[in-house]
Amino acid sequence: MKHTIHKHKELLQDLTIEVNDVTNGFAVKINDQIKKEAFTNEHFRSDYIIMCLVNSGNLTISLDLKKFDIPANGFIFASPNNLKQFLHASENARVTLVSFTGDFLNKIGISTLKPELFEYFSSQLSPYWQLDEKAAEVVRTLIQDLERRNHAAKIHPFGKELLFSSFQTFLYEVAGLSKIYSEPVSAYVSRKENIVMEFLQLAQKHISKHRTVTTYAEMLSLTPKYLTETVKEITGKNAGEMIDDLVMLEAKYLLNNPSLSIGQVTDLLNFSDQSFFGKFFKRHQGISPKAYRKSL
Repeated sequence: MKHTIHKHKELLQDLTIEVNDVTNGFAVKINDQIKKEAFTNEHFRSDYIIMCLVNSGNLTISLDLKKFDIPANGFIFASPNNLKQFLHASENARVTLVSFTGDFLNKIGISTLKPELFEYFSSQLSPYWQLDEKAAEVVRTLIQDLERRNHAAKIHPFGKELLFSSFQTFLYEVAGLSKIYSEPVSAYVSRKENIVMEFLQLAQKHISKHRTVTTYAEMLSLTPKYLTETVKEITGKNAGEMIDDLVMLEAKYLLNNPSLSIGQVTDLLNFSDQSFFGKFFKRHQGISPKAYRKSL
């Protein structure tokens, strides 16, 4: 199972949305059909938040290894760190979605917004809400307004400000719906699934410093053998392979930053020297860090 980071600019290409310099980091798509090529066996993370309303048909996705079957009027959202996977869409599946990056949130002044606007992203609450028709229409109308504001952002003298205002309204409406539709995550999660989730959370947090199965097994009070077998059973890869995948994700993310030298990336990932990092990267990617950066 290979993990990749899906960039917002790639999402725009997938959805055939024209890049808008004025509203960079934000996108809206109305009543779109999910492309079949989106449904692969790959899990991925992203550099954007996405909120999606199913207009018709059925959509099946996985978030953090949990499968969600979403019918019409289902609303689902995912943060960048969520491990995502598209599984299936019916022929008549149509979705309306909003995506935005952290940079876009900074543009609209996220520090001025109430913290509870994003409480529904808590891991204790389900990322899937089944809305009634009235609530779904409210969300649909708000997103349609966002699309109109987005298109007018370059034309209207205060287009950007109007878009930001409409987006804040959208966030407050969604936060209001969360008080009605968000539900606690199911109490039943198997012990093995819970171990894998805890392992992934720890690995994501400490991957730049710790890369051994033994370290994470100690954090979880497990034997290395039990941890790697459990991860293998749930994900298809053993714990060591999952750690290597996460290291590669972080390495690619850092190499995407041209202000960092390969030596600095080596230090940030806590490799003993640049040669060791280069051999590790080439073993997993097939090319050196320098060649990878040149290919970007």
